[in-house]
Amino acid sequence: MGKNASKIWRERMGIEPTHRLLGGAQDLKLNAPIFNNPLILPAFSPNFCGLEKSQTKILCTFPAPNWETLLEAYLIYLQAKNLSPLTLHSYAKSIKTFARFVGKNPLEVTPDDIRKFLQSCPHSPTTKAKFLREIHAFFNFLVREGWLKDNPASKVEKVKIPEVAPRTLTDDQVVALVNTIAQHAHTFAGLRDLALVVLLLDTGLRVSEAVNLTFDDLDLSQGFVKVLGKGGKERSVPISTMCKLVLARYLAHRKLIVCPTNKVFITSYATPLTRFVAARRVAYYAKKAGISGVKTSPHSLRFTFVRKWLESGGDSLILQRILGHTTPIMTSYYARLFATDLKTPHERYTPLANLPLKLPRQRIR
Repeated sequence: MGKNASKIWRERMGIEPTHRLLGGAQDLKLNAPIFNNPLILPAFSPNFCGLEKSQTKILCTFPAPNWETLLEAYLIYLQAKNLSPLTLHSYAKSIKTFARFVGKNPLEVTPDDIRKFLQSCPHSPTTKAKFLREIHAFFNFLVREGWLKDNPASKVEKVKIPEVAPRTLTDDQVVALVNTIAQHAHTFAGLRDLALVVLLLDTGLRVSEAVNLTFDDLDLSQGFVKVLGKGGKERSVPISTMCKLVLARYLAHRKLIVCPTNKVFITSYATPLTRFVAARRVAYYAKKAGISGVKTSPHSLRFTFVRKWLESGGDSLILQRILGHTTPIMTSYYARLFATDLKTPHERYTPLANLPLKLPRQRIR
C-alpha cells in the first residue's frame, strides 16, 4: 500500500521521473509548477522519486521544503491510502499545531522539540499519545520519501496511558434512555432518534457509520445492514428482531419524504443527519431521562454494546467482525478493560460450576 500510495501522490503533485545515467549521477525531470527550486539531493534522497540509493547525486527541481508543501504531499499520500476525511483532518490539525509550536523548518526538528511540545500540551495522556503517533507517522513519511535520514519522533519516549475502563450505561440507564425517546416516537424526529439509538445499542456501530447508511445498505428481510467502515472497508452487521421492527416503522415514514439524499437518517429539514447533531440528540434525551455519572454519547452506546456482549459470553472474534476491527488487538483491549464485568458471566458459564465433579476437599500437606 505504501508504494502505491507514494506513486499516486507523486502523480497528483505532477512528478514525472525520467532516468538517464550520466557518469554515475542521474538526472531527474520534474514536470510540476510548484517544483521550482533547483537543489542537489544527497545520496539518501533518491527515495523521494523512487530511484536506487546506489546513485550518488540527483539534480532535480522541487519546492523548498517547508511545512505547507510537505504537509500537502503527506495529505495526498494519506488520501491515496483511502483514509477518511475525518482522519485526514485529524492528521492535518495535529501537524499544524506542532508546526506552530516549533517555529522551525520541518527538516530541522529534533527529538527535544517533540518532547517540549508534548510537555507543553495541556491535554490528557491519551491526546498526547495521539499527537505523538501522528507526528511520528508524518516524519516516517519524510524518511520514506528521502527528505530525512532518521525520524526524530522515533527517539521520543511513548506516552504512558492509564488503562481506565470507559464509562458505559447500566441496564437501568439503557431502559430509561430508550423509554424516554420512545415517548417522542409520535413525531418524525423522535421516531428517527429512537431508530438510531436502538441501532447503535444493537450493533455497536460508530455514529459516522450509522448516519451514512443508505436505503441500499438495509436488508431487513435478512436482518443485516451493510456498513462502510474505516478505510473504506465494507462489512455486514446483523440486527435483532426488535431493531428490525423499530427501523421498519421509521422507514415507513422516512420513505414518504421526498429529498435529494438517499441517506436513511435525515433531519426535519430533509437534510442528512450529521454525527454532531446525532450526538446532541443523544445527550438531550439522556438529560431528560435523568442519566448521571456517565457521559451519554453515541460512542458510550458503542462501549455499552461491547460490555453487554462480553458479559453475555459473546465470542470475541465475532465481536471483532461486528465492530469492524481488522485485528483482534482492540477486542482484546476491551476484554481487558471490562475484566471486572466478566466475573459474573464467568461464574455462570464455567464448566466447573455445572459438572458433578468430585474434587478433593481435604487440606494438602
